[in-house]
Amino acid sequence: MRTQRAPIIRQHGFTLIETIIVIVMVGALMAGMTVMFVENVGNSHKPYLRQKALAAANAYMDEIITKRWNENTPIGGGCVVTSSGACVTVGAPAMVAIGDDGDTRATYNDVDDYHGLNQSPQNSSGVAMPGYSGFTVAVSVTQPGANWNGAAAADVRLIKIDVTSPENETISLSAYRMNH
Repeated sequence: MRTQRAPIIRQHGFTLIETIIVIVMVGALMAGMTVMFVENVGNSHKPYLRQKALAAANAYMDEIITKRWNENTPIGGGCVVTSSGACVTVGAPAMVAIGDDGDTRATYNDVDDYHGLNQSPQNSSGVAMPGYSGFTVAVSVTQPGANWNGAAAADVRLIKIDVTSPENETISLSAYRMNH
């Protein structure tokens, strides 16, 4: 007579070696993800600082663009006679050189006054802007060396504003202003 054998039960699962390999792989992945996470958290403030620097640069540009061309520009705007001869106004004085003409920050009244400005951010009255410690603003107002897009060089100013954050990252804005 035949004896019946118990059926062979195949066990399914992981071997000890397979389990150790998975643990090592998951540990390596977690270590890599942790390094990336720490790096991202460490730099998460930089976009905020860039946005603040851009806001300060825009504030300065808006302020400068709305000022008169130079000391001789009539209130409300209008052309000033420059060496280009583009504006013909009888008796108007010649162009004033670029640069501060002795005004204080609170009394700047024309585009040229801002040339060479280098300070911590301030509002148009010369009061420090809150929340901007460690930032610096540098402004240059220059005249092109040659005619620019059909306009005489004497009738054009390039306004460049650089705002440097506490992280030493600089945001720059530039705009041209015409004598009109």
